[in-house]
Amino acid sequence: MLVPNKVINLSDSIIGKMTNILTYIKNKEINIKELFFLTQDNFDEIDEFIYSLDVLYLLDVIEVDFDRGVVLFVNKDRK
Repeated sequence: MLVPNKVINLSDSIIGKMTNILTYIKNKEINIKELFFLTQDNFDEIDEFIYSLDVLYLLDVIEVDFDRGVVLFVNKDRK
């Protein structure tokens, strides 16, 4: 379920599902638990949510502040 292929559609893959997370974190920070509850209908299991966060973090799209438990959108246009 990580990447699309002949059997798995783009919308069913982690790559397709991580866009649901981006709609909630644009230009603001959000608690990880709250983010999961807002997006849980888009994921079959919690591990898909975590994989999505991992991919977004590795792509440098989000930052995670573990001390405060929040996810932040990385605005690359800021200097």
